[in-house]
Amino acid sequence: MKITILTLFPEVFESTFTKSIIKRALEKKLLSIEFINIRHFGLQKRKIVDDKPYGGGEGMVMMVEPIAKALATIKPKPYTVLLSASGKKYSQKTARKLAKKKNLALICGHYEGIDARTEELADMVISIGDFILTGGELPAMVIVDSVTRFIPGSINPKSPVDESFEKGLLEYPQYTRPEVFKNKKVPQVLLSGNHAKISAWRKEQSIKRTQRNRPDLLKTN
Repeated sequence: MKITILTLFPEVFESTFTKSIIKRALEKKLLSIEFINIRHFGLQKRKIVDDKPYGGGEGMVMMVEPIAKALATIKPKPYTVLLSASGKKYSQKTARKLAKKKNLALICGHYEGIDARTEELADMVISIGDFILTGGELPAMVIVDSVTRFIPGSINPKSPVDESFEKGLLEYPQYTRPEVFKNKKVPQVLLSGNHAKISAWRKEQSIKRTQRNRPDLLKTN
C-alpha cells in the first residue's frame, strides 16, 4: 500500500512513522509513505498557499490551486481523503475501507480553513472527532496508524478481532501481572482457566463498559 501525504509541514511526521507497527510495516515493504510539500506548488515567487477569505472573516484560508497541482503529480491517481472538521466522522469501518486501497492520498488542511472547492478533488472528507485542531497533520497520523493495522502482515491477524468497535462494542477490561496491586485484585474468573466462563465474563463487561462510556454505540447496533 502506498500513502501520500500532502502537507505544509512534512517534518512533523518523522518521529511518529519511525516507531512501532508503522516502522515494521515500512521495513517489510507492506507500506510506503511519501510526502508532498504543498508549498512547493505555491503561487508566484513567494510560493503563496493561502489568502484572505471572500466575504470577510478571521485568519487565512488555504488556496485550492496549489493543492490541485500537488495532487496531480501523484500517479496513478490515488483514492483521496481531505482531512477537515467538516467531514464525516472517522470510524473503524472507514479504516478497514481505506486499508483496501492500493494508493491513498491524505490532504492536510491548515490555517483558518481550506477552500471548499478542495472537497471536489477528494473522494472522501473525514473528521476524526468533534473538536478543532490546528491542522490536518495529527488526523493524518491517526489515519495512517489505524489503517496500517489492517494491512495483512503488519500485525497478528487475530489482534483486531476483539478490539473496541469491531463488534459495535468497546473492548472488555484487560489485566496482567501483578495479580494484586494496591488491594485491587484481578477478577477471579480470569484466573479460573474456564474459557467458557471467561468468554461470557468478557462479553458482559464489554456491554457494561459500552453502556457506561459510549451508550450511543448501543443505539446504532
